[in-house]
Amino acid sequence: MIGLPARLTLAMRVAESGGQLARRYFGAREQLAASSKGRMDFASEADTAVERRLRDELALHVPGEAIVGEELGGEAAACGWVLDPIDGTSHFLRGSPLWGVAVAYVRDGEPVVGAICYPALGMSLAAAAGLGLFVGGKPARRSVPFPEVRVAAIGGNARWDVAQTAALEAHLRQHQWTCARYRCASVGLGFAALGYIDGYFEDRTHTWDIAAGMALCREAGLLVESTVSAEAGTVSVAAGTPALMQAAMPCWSILLAGGHAQGTPRLSHPEVG
Repeated sequence: MIGLPARLTLAMRVAESGGQLARRYFGAREQLAASSKGRMDFASEADTAVERRLRDELALHVPGEAIVGEELGGEAAACGWVLDPIDGTSHFLRGSPLWGVAVAYVRDGEPVVGAICYPALGMSLAAAAGLGLFVGGKPARRSVPFPEVRVAAIGGNARWDVAQTAALEAHLRQHQWTCARYRCASVGLGFAALGYIDGYFEDRTHTWDIAAGMALCREAGLLVESTVSAEAGTVSVAAGTPALMQAAMPCWSILLAGGHAQGTPRLSHPEVG
């Protein structure tokens, strides 16, 4: 069993490798075959090819370890790898740079290593529990030069009722937060870890969408809360600064209690390395 530093290095390498392949597909996206997995939920041949690349890289270095990916599935395990080959496929297909390749390692059900590559932005982030945040492979800290500019991001998916997202946005705006809508958890959580925004919220998403970003946000010093959603196989995530979380929690808790999530939220206090 390899340690977290080695897993962090591996996650960086694997995400970068997948990102290189995804970037080539992005440059030729008009020739891709794409399909719909559901309302406003798309996949392309690039998603599958990139996930195979990620799996091949992991199998080479950690053979036999559990892997779950968005496109090729797998059995969930207490410890194992979680992959999203292209998070933000709709952005990818339309030519927006706001998409990422996400690789996470989960231990005892919690993400402890995460790496996200943003190929079209020329940027990569990574983190591991207790080891801190890395940008472009170098140690970094969350930077917020203008904290008075308050921005929160709200995710979106076809399973999360639009009235719920509207209620959360209205609540945050009433508390003087501007709201961004990236519709890509890897971008929202990664940007929160960098300090571009104050936090990110989404319900009824999937583990592969948020696992890497959760690890990044924790090591960046943010508060991170996750719960199992009411809809089978989905989860919710809330990550943000203490000020944002304090402002959002009254509304967020009501939304979750209203049937969009079940169980008691787990609030993870950061351990910044």
